Amino acid sequence: MEPPASTFRAPPLGPLAALGGAAPAPGVVPALDLVIRQSPVGIAVIDFDGRYREVNPAYCALYGYARDELLGRPFTMMFPPDQRDAVQARHQHFLSDGGELKGEWTVVRRDGATANVLTESVRLQADGVTHRLVYVVDISERKRMEQALQGSQQFLHSVLDGLQAHVCVLDETGVIVIVNRAWRDFAVANGGQDAAVLEGANYLAACQRAVAVPWLGGPEAGPFSAMLQAVLAGQRDYFQLEYACHAPGEQRWFVARVSCIDGSQPRRVVVAHDNVTALKQTQETLRRSEALLLDLAASMPGAMFRLVNLPSGQWRFTYVSPGVVDLFEVTSEQVCGANSTLSDCILPEDRAAHDGSIRAAVARGGTWEHEYRIRTRSGALKWIQARATPKPEPGEQGEVLWTGMLSDVSARKQAEADLRASEATYRTLFETVPQGVIYQDVAGRITAANPAAQRILGLTLDQMQGRHAVDPSWQAVREDGSELPGDQHPAMQALRTGQPVRDVLMGVSVAGRGQVWLLVNAIPLFKQGVLAEVYASFEDITERVRLGQELRRQASTDYLTGVANRRSLMERLAGEFQRVRRHPGQPCSVLALDLDLFKQVNDRWGHAVGDAALRHVAALMRQLTRQVDLVGRSGGEEFTLVLPDTGAEDALALAERLRGRIAQTPARLDDVAVTVTVSIGIGVIRADDPGVDAVLARADKALYEAKQAGRNTVRLFGPAG
Repeated sequence: MEPPASTFRAPPLGPLAALGGAAPAPGVVPALDLVIRQSPVGIAVIDFDGRYREVNPAYCALYGYARDELLGRPFTMMFPPDQRDAVQARHQHFLSDGGELKGEWTVVRRDGATANVLTESVRLQADGVTHRLVYVVDISERKRMEQALQGSQQFLHSVLDGLQAHVCVLDETGVIVIVNRAWRDFAVANGGQDAAVLEGANYLAACQRAVAVPWLGGPEAGPFSAMLQAVLAGQRDYFQLEYACHAPGEQRWFVARVSCIDGSQPRRVVVAHDNVTALKQTQETLRRSEALLLDLAASMPGAMFRLVNLPSGQWRFTYVSPGVVDLFEVTSEQVCGANSTLSDCILPEDRAAHDGSIRAAVARGGTWEHEYRIRTRSGALKWIQARATPKPEPGEQGEVLWTGMLSDVSARKQAEADLRASEATYRTLFETVPQGVIYQDVAGRITAANPAAQRILGLTLDQMQGRHAVDPSWQAVREDGSELPGDQHPAMQALRTGQPVRDVLMGVSVAGRGQVWLLVNAIPLFKQGVLAEVYASFEDITERVRLGQELRRQASTDYLTGVANRRSLMERLAGEFQRVRRHPGQPCSVLALDLDLFKQVNDRWGHAVGDAALRHVAALMRQLTRQVDLVGRSGGEEFTLVLPDTGAEDALALAERLRGRIAQTPARLDDVAVTVTVSIGIGVIRADDPGVDAVLARADKALYEAKQAGRNTVRLFGPAG
């Protein structure tokens, strides 16, 4: 059971130095003690049982508690309940068995909100008892920016993957950081998986290799490579490099980024160096409080400082932690010796805002917080976040003591810039790509459409917004002309399944253009793991589809009469033959029809009149047959009719109607009217026929009998066909 906080009496923060077991040098530890008390970095002392012995104001502010509310309470109260036992065990293991205890944690503030913190711990001996001294830095904002950037990049990948165009994004060094699906497919198909120019490959190096091998890159490789190098060199734009920077006894790695600031005059380049190496482990247990506090200050990211503001208005640094060397590339002694050492590093265009923020903080007597850029001695450009708080009461001489922290926030600033660039890239692609792009909400209603989509669909954005993907007015159809059901629309499939739907061919009705054929991709978009909308892109391939349809029509149609040609006729007859075999009770009849004495028509009137007669007979047959029946031209003046679900009796009746109508209706061309007659033979497909040739032979034999009987006659093969 936890004792009430009121029963625990911890020593004030001032005697913190006594925990080290050695007397401090006069005037040194008290000063550092004040630095810790007023430090913006949270600091706490925790005993072996996990209870707070001491906390500084910054620690209390971070978690939202007063000092008296924490002293004597378990430090695990800052963690989610299901993690407290494990955190307590790690704490006691650290104090008992050695090792290290540091890293990033998710904690809970007093108001229930979560935060991300970075901690570093050291062991502290006091009167033979081991305590843990921990400092805490709030990194919640950095985490939020990293998550926002990750989400934006995923969103951008989803958008790019929906485009048919080949798209890649290069970083400053020419290294490819993003490729879309079309680019990837093309690269793998043309270079193979190992040689493909994909993410991580240096595109500039690939261009230079192409220049070195003329037959590989061609004559354009040289000028292209030169222009790309000019952009990367800053003559038009950016650079990213991961490199090792080792110190004696320690290995460190950095990521360097260089970027031109768009529109800056004169031209400016942002360079960021991010340390990606773990914080240096403290190897020895500190015996004296002065050494403990100095090493603690030195290990903090950034630089702690203490300033004195004299009544005369002058400022003087009285303490700067060693972190200023990594931050500004100057020593603590140089900063304390000359006030201008740090201010001289500030970019001229940022100096007025920097000084103005200090004057405003002094006037109100409150916290000073400001972000600005510096140029280090080596030329590196960094973003610095400065934060300092004044001591509530002035000193004996009226001076005001300020304690604060200088931190490198270049990584966060770069993340913000990358996020803006990612969003700008997306907006540019959305507005300029030739493919249509629309967004639809989870109900399938259109919320946005790019200019290409408005042009292809013949509608304005106002006319499309709120319109449903399966609106009947689209008259959506499949490639074969059948209606496309609403649940099979690509966007609705993506919303229903949560999976991308690609390369769907569909036709829609567009005002003024008729039927337009689209090749559609639909990609679901998620926000925080929840389906939020669908992104659909489409390409207008109307001309391509119409050309294919016309080619198929020509391949299956007799050029003179417009009825089916022999190849199409035989394909249909083979299908009906298989159907009768499966279902013998569903008959199919075949009519063989031949124009009587057709050679005399050609000889007397000419081939133009003969062709007109053929077209005339074909047209009459189409008029008198059903839509399911097939009329085909099987030879010069010979036609074949396939009649599904038609027995011998019905076939005979139809043949007589055809014969009579043709005989009674002359064919006409200009002023010439020619009466033609036809002879017709009928055969019925049998389930036991060895093939389609059998029924064709029976129909031809019946046709021969009709000719022998005097022409203009119908004959049925056999009594039952």
